[in-house]
Amino acid sequence: MDRKKIIKIFGGFLAVMLLFTILSRAVSGASMARVETVKISTGPIEHKVSASGRVEAGKEIAIYTQSGQRVKEICVQEGKTVEKGDVLFRVDMEELEEQILLARQEMEKTRLENEDVQNTKAFEQNNQKMARQRAQEDYNLAVSQGDASVAEAKRVWDEAEQALQNYVNSPAYTGAGNLVAEDGGQGEDGQPEGDGGQGKDGQSLGDNGQGTNSQPEGGNKEGTESQPEGDGAADREEKRASLEQAAAEAKAAYEAALSSRADGVRTAARSLEDAAKPQRAADSAEKQNEITRQQQELALNKLLSLQAAGGEVKATVSGVVTQILVSTGDFTSEGAAMRLSDSSQGGRLILSVDKGNEEYVGKGSPVKITIPGTKDVISDYTVSGVTENEEDHTLLDVMVDLPKGIVEAGAMVEVEIIPKSETYAAVVPLQALHEEQTGCYVLILQEEPGVLGLELVAKRLDVQVVDKNDTNAALEEGLLTSDQEIISNSSRNIQEGSRVRRKDG
Repeated sequence: MDRKKIIKIFGGFLAVMLLFTILSRAVSGASMARVETVKISTGPIEHKVSASGRVEAGKEIAIYTQSGQRVKEICVQEGKTVEKGDVLFRVDMEELEEQILLARQEMEKTRLENEDVQNTKAFEQNNQKMARQRAQEDYNLAVSQGDASVAEAKRVWDEAEQALQNYVNSPAYTGAGNLVAEDGGQGEDGQPEGDGGQGKDGQSLGDNGQGTNSQPEGGNKEGTESQPEGDGAADREEKRASLEQAAAEAKAAYEAALSSRADGVRTAARSLEDAAKPQRAADSAEKQNEITRQQQELALNKLLSLQAAGGEVKATVSGVVTQILVSTGDFTSEGAAMRLSDSSQGGRLILSVDKGNEEYVGKGSPVKITIPGTKDVISDYTVSGVTENEEDHTLLDVMVDLPKGIVEAGAMVEVEIIPKSETYAAVVPLQALHEEQTGCYVLILQEEPGVLGLELVAKRLDVQVVDKNDTNAALEEGLLTSDQEIISNSSRNIQEGSRVRRKDG
């Protein structure tokens, strides 16, 4: 086979291969899902709540009067427009005057009760003062008498001790031991011993221990009998014992006086302390009576004001009577007697929305108001209050206050409540978000090498949703970049790893 024929065959082979490649790409491209992509954006996630309602005339004002008043005449009907100062209803004047008389009598009773409390308190305070004075006097007397008794006992004890010491140190006691009973005997100083012996001062000592002028004659004094020495010593010791006993008794009397003084002063001090204590616990009767008197005075003044008005209860604002809560012949209660819508304050729009929207209809949320049949949109106002519907607890009553002249009373309007939302850095269309039990994810485009060259493949990326509404979802920052293409729409079902191509055009 020549060279030209080989080249020709090889060229035909390459042509066939090229044809197959083109056909393969065409078939592969035809089988691939065509996708649309988006990139993350920045913005809020708005939660709109739509509702409709009727504009009422003004804020509702409650009309009150004194409770217990018999209604004599009702001068208005529900739905009637009234001006400020118009008579709404009248009360029975005779009943009112009786109540004023009773109120004054009750005030007088309270005043007298307060006077009794004050007089009793003053009497008790005077008695307590006298008791304290007397207790103080008794305490002072107990101290002075106790001091005197102790001082007297101390003096007696001191004298007894002194008498004992004087006797013990006297010649009658200390020199007596030198005398002997034998006649003519001498003592240690060379003087004769016996009844006629001399003392230390050179005088002779008699039986009583006193010196005499008689001189010793070698025996007893004539006409006297000698006494044994032992009997004189016993007398002296007996006398000493007697003096010691007297001193001990005087000491005991002194200690008894001290104890008696302490007991007397302690008793008097306790009596003084008891007299200084309040005779009874703190009594709030006087303060309570004063509070009662003030309340009675306030109620009486209201009755007098109603009497001065001729028993007429008047409208405090201009508006429409929305509710009458009293009946002719019945007595008024502590609650409202009537309710008026205050037309001078503009209008109030009340909307009922599902309670599931509670987090989106808070006070201060912006609203857009549209009047049916017009293209006007009022968007300068916000929700002024939200309360639970009294009749249906699954609903919320949303209130929007409107200035006078914005919307006529009675008009039906359509409202969109748009709560404020923070701005998120990663927002994607809701159709780009896929949800599973384990979480949420998005599919992004990614180029990968294939048999026929670079191919676009869908890759899964798990994300965290922080907020979403019916159209968009806000994702946690940092999971996606602004360059990544997120598959938002596909011509057929795809999953991670599916080869895809961009939708033409």
